[in-house]
Amino acid sequence: MKELTIDEIQAVGVEMLVHIDQICRKNEIEYSVYYGSLIGAQRHQGYIPWDDDLDIVLTRPNYDRLIKLLAEDETYLLLSLETRKEYRYPFAKLVDKRTCMKTKQFYHSEDPELGVFVDIFPIDGFPTEDSERKNFGERCMLYLDNMLATLNASYAISKTRWKAYGKRVLYYPKYRKLLKQGNYSHWRNLLMSEMTSYPFEDASICGYIEFIDEEWGIFPTEWFKEYEDILFAGKKVRAIKDREKFLTLRYGNYMELPPESERVTHHPYTFYWK
Repeated sequence: MKELTIDEIQAVGVEMLVHIDQICRKNEIEYSVYYGSLIGAQRHQGYIPWDDDLDIVLTRPNYDRLIKLLAEDETYLLLSLETRKEYRYPFAKLVDKRTCMKTKQFYHSEDPELGVFVDIFPIDGFPTEDSERKNFGERCMLYLDNMLATLNASYAISKTRWKAYGKRVLYYPKYRKLLKQGNYSHWRNLLMSEMTSYPFEDASICGYIEFIDEEWGIFPTEWFKEYEDILFAGKKVRAIKDREKFLTLRYGNYMELPPESERVTHHPYTFYWK
C-alpha cells in the first residue's frame, strides 16, 4: 500500500464533496460546509492547508434524506448508525473506497472499511429552557458514552498500547455491569431516539448534540434556513448565509492563522491507497 500525501487526501475529499453537492442540488437538499472546512472556505478558499478531512452539516430532516440517498448510491461507502451494525459515531462518514486507513489508537472500534472521508453532521433541535436542555444533553451523552463503551472493547480506547491494556483490565468489571443494562444496539437505539426528540422544525435553537454543553454549540435555527453558493477549492458548494456569525462564535478571529506549531492535523489516522 502507498501512503497518500496531504494533497492527495484533499483532492479525494473535494471529489467526494462535489459528489455530495450534486446529489443535494438534484434533490433540493440544503447543506453547508462546516467547522474547519468553513474556516478554510473563508480564509483559504478551500482546505486549511494542513487539514485532512472535510466537514459538512445538515439539519436533521435534510440529514435523514441525504443519508438514505447516499446509502443507495454505490459511488462511495456510507458509514453511519443507520447503515452499519456496529458504528461508533453519532454522525456519518462518506468514504472513498479506493483508500484505507491505519489509526494510532488502540481498541478504537473504527469501521474496518474506513478510508479518506467526509464527515456529515446532523443539526438537531434543542429545548429552549436551560434545565430541560441540560437534562436532554445529559441523557444523550449517557447513551452515547454507553453505546461506545459496549462496542467491542472501546471502553479501553487509548493512544498507547500499555495504557489501553491497563484500561481494559481496570474497566472490565464496569463494562460487564453495563452490559447487563443493555448491549450496544440497546444504547444506540436509545441515542438515536433521544437525539431527534426535539424536531428541528419546531425548535428555536439547535446544534450538534456532542457540543450541547459548549457556549458556542447552541445556535438560532434561523442560521440554518438560508444558504448560498461559495467556492471551495475552485468548486461551487453550499454554505449558510450566516456563516460569519457561526465562525465568530465558534472560533473568534477565525481569519487569523494559528501559531505555526499548531498547523498540523489532529486526527490519529494515516491513509493509504488500496
